[in-house]
Amino acid sequence: MIPFWYKLAMDEKQAKRKVSVMLEFKEYMMLIVAALQTGYSLEKALKQSEVELKRLYSEESMLLPLVHVMNQKIGMNIQLEKAFLEFARAINIDEAISLAEIISFAKRSGGNYGKNIRDTAIKIEENLGVKQEIETITTEKRLELKVMCVMPLGILAYISLTSSSFIAPLYKNAMGVAIMTACLVAYGLLIMLGRRIIEIDV
Repeated sequence: MIPFWYKLAMDEKQAKRKVSVMLEFKEYMMLIVAALQTGYSLEKALKQSEVELKRLYSEESMLLPLVHVMNQKIGMNIQLEKAFLEFARAINIDEAISLAEIISFAKRSGGNYGKNIRDTAIKIEENLGVKQEIETITTEKRLELKVMCVMPLGILAYISLTSSSFIAPLYKNAMGVAIMTACLVAYGLLIMLGRRIIEIDV
């Protein structure tokens, strides 16, 4: 049972991390747009934006190490579009991967980097806004789900401590063990179903 709860906790932590990375990526895109508007080339804009991103998020940034690696690759004469695509895949954000493909195309045929990057940042901001609204709407249901997940374990623990003889038949014969195992599996499946119901991907 502990591995199951550990997986649920890791999934929730991963979802929160992705939102944080998306927020940082949106800020990074806006910094790049600002640098491009001052006349920097895209290569210099990426480097300058790394400096500004460090000022915003200091050493706590999850995006900054990956941005630094990307700029190092560009500094070693690796194609910008290739380095950016690897960066986008590393942060695993769909909008970043799409932007990498746009940059690759624009590099070959010419294009407005600033507009494409700005559009990506706006799209991410809209997605984050929708996610925040969904989070607000489902907060109560999330709390209810957590209570419902913990309640059966709490009841079982209480009975085990106060009236262990009452549930002893469920654990001291093959049929009881089979029934409780089936209940445990059903319990886990229902928790997963509840999480899927309240988790809406944008």
